[in-house]
Amino acid sequence: MNQTYVIDSVYHIYVTILLSYKNYQEGKKTVLIIIEEETPNIAMYAEPLRSLKTFEDVICIRARAAVRVLRKHSSWSKYMFKRSKTLASLFEIINPHIKNHHDYILNSEINMFHMIASKAYFFIKYPKNNFRMIEEGIGTYTKKARKFRRFKRKLMGFPELMGYDHQVSEILVQEPEKMIDPILRSKSKTLNLTALLNNLSDADKKDVVACFKLAELDIYSDKKKAVILTQPLINAGFDVTPEKMIAIYREMIEGAKSRGMQVYLKLHPREEIDYEEVFKDNEVKIISKILPIEVLNMDASIYFDEAHTICSGAIDNLMHVGYRNNLGIDYLKKRK
Repeated sequence: MNQTYVIDSVYHIYVTILLSYKNYQEGKKTVLIIIEEETPNIAMYAEPLRSLKTFEDVICIRARAAVRVLRKHSSWSKYMFKRSKTLASLFEIINPHIKNHHDYILNSEINMFHMIASKAYFFIKYPKNNFRMIEEGIGTYTKKARKFRRFKRKLMGFPELMGYDHQVSEILVQEPEKMIDPILRSKSKTLNLTALLNNLSDADKKDVVACFKLAELDIYSDKKKAVILTQPLINAGFDVTPEKMIAIYREMIEGAKSRGMQVYLKLHPREEIDYEEVFKDNEVKIISKILPIEVLNMDASIYFDEAHTICSGAIDNLMHVGYRNNLGIDYLKKRK
């Protein structure tokens, strides 16, 4: 069956590309729907991705806007008892072009990386479709929805979300045995990103690399290289300050430079600290927020001798790396 992917981050783009090539080889069509509010400038990839042979179309939508209007302007009774109908109506008012793709979506399987209110439209509009959830990050393994919240949503005729809905037949994760929720674990199947990447031909990889303009990165050199992956831990609610985050990354940078490394700082897509300005005098090369770091796996000539982060799972997704230094979240608690 044809496939629809609803995504909102650059990591999602990378995984969807890999899956789209698998679909293409199996004779399945793929349509990509990009929610553009979550990651600034993500819509810039719509046109380049359309050039890949694997995508029938790439569509940009505003999903969070519909949820905001629903919560802010709906009456109490409408929010409680007509939430699904109201959200679907608002979604289509804000994104009228989604109707042009109704027949295709209706006759496809719908894939999402995390199932939250901004994506509830698809459960409401297509209740008989088969849905699939794909690993988003550590939260896929650790988050559990409270039983009362799920019950309340069902009572109001609203999707349960987070993978609990009966339409979700499977959840693709790299380590199914680590899913802590027994309901979600029972739906889990193995997502092998390495196998999916190896499934691409050299020509396919070149096409993908061209979409992200890796040739324009100052990253093809014979120097020893270290990459540092930032994370928006302040935005995520961790008890840290900008000064503390800057100090940690400064130590990483100076340590790598003392070992003769050219240092690259990969900014997280939702990073708010302006590290490019902070480290402008430290001879650090910046890898853009909007580039999926995993795309570097497409080119084996891009090799990092070292990779450093506080607790980003992306460090384990990088293939062409010598030494990995993942400090772990407990490091923040120990550091004064």
